[in-house]
Amino acid sequence: MNSTEMAEMALSQAVDEHIEKSQEVVNRISELESAILKWDAEDIRVLRKNVAEMRLLLQKHFQIQIENFIKIKSIPSMRIPDDIRKAYKIIAVDKKGIALFGPEMNKIIQITKISEHYKKKKALTSASDKKT
Repeated sequence: MNSTEMAEMALSQAVDEHIEKSQEVVNRISELESAILKWDAEDIRVLRKNVAEMRLLLQKHFQIQIENFIKIKSIPSMRIPDDIRKAYKIIAVDKKGIALFGPEMNKIIQITKISEHYKKKKALTSASDKKT
């Protein structure tokens, strides 16, 4: 076997390995997507873990943001008022009232605390508007 044949064989093997690895990543992303969209709303930490892993895989291997891959409003959740959802980028709330939120989709807090903060912020804005 000459050096050209050896190089072609090495290249072929590298391509095969890359394809196999890519397929593993695609399969994992598919599993995570299913887990996220079928989340049972029991524990927000499970959702946060799956979202974080999917976010990492999409960014690392495909330079895609999770928001462009999965429709966030399709993620199961307890009810979230629209104004609060938009103001704090809330992803979902579990059955215990704990919310997953934030630009990186990695923060968790009681939804009641977010609601209280929103009401205070709204009251301050309203009071400020009345002064002007």
